Amino acid sequence: MTEWILNLDREIVLGLNALHTPVWDSIMLFLSSRTAWIPLYVIIAALMFVPKWYGKHSSAFRCGSRLPIWAIGLTGVLAVLLCFGITDQLTNIVKDAVQRLRPSHDPLLEGMLALPEGPGGLYGFFSAHAANTFGLAVLTSLIFRRKWYSVAIVLWAAAVGFSRIYLARHFTTDVICGAVFGTAVAFIIYSLYAYVFSLLYRHRH
Repeated sequence: MTEWILNLDREIVLGLNALHTPVWDSIMLFLSSRTAWIPLYVIIAALMFVPKWYGKHSSAFRCGSRLPIWAIGLTGVLAVLLCFGITDQLTNIVKDAVQRLRPSHDPLLEGMLALPEGPGGLYGFFSAHAANTFGLAVLTSLIFRRKWYSVAIVLWAAAVGFSRIYLARHFTTDVICGAVFGTAVAFIIYSLYAYVFSLLYRHRH
């Protein structure tokens, strides 16, 4: 079963990577770029301090009339930073422990892949891009509770994950496991976020 999954991973990477063109390469490199999305992160952080942005089912909306907006926004920003820190650091630990080669370093795929972003580091399980983006997407969706935002940000995270496969920096299972891990961390951090809100709310009373 394990060998079947590994072979399927290789076939998917080869199939997607074979579709590369200069235009698609540019799009996928943009999606995978960490610095290109800094404006998005700044906007999300700024929205944490906008009371009307929170949906009616959000913790911030329910407690907002009792708490100053700076406390609401700061709690959200700190939650996101904590989520990023956990997903990013634990991903590196898992990569070093599992030591699964990236597609670009797989001997069975040698010379068969286009590598617009270069070969990257040696190990790829699991994807830090997927863990970080899905962690951000799911956590902020839970915080804001706006349906259209949730759909858009999760699709963005999925597109980033797809770009990692296209660019042959990760296998599909690297991305899926990274996404699952990031989502799990997001739910845990959100539970802590909601608990902090309940403490702040009680303190104000």
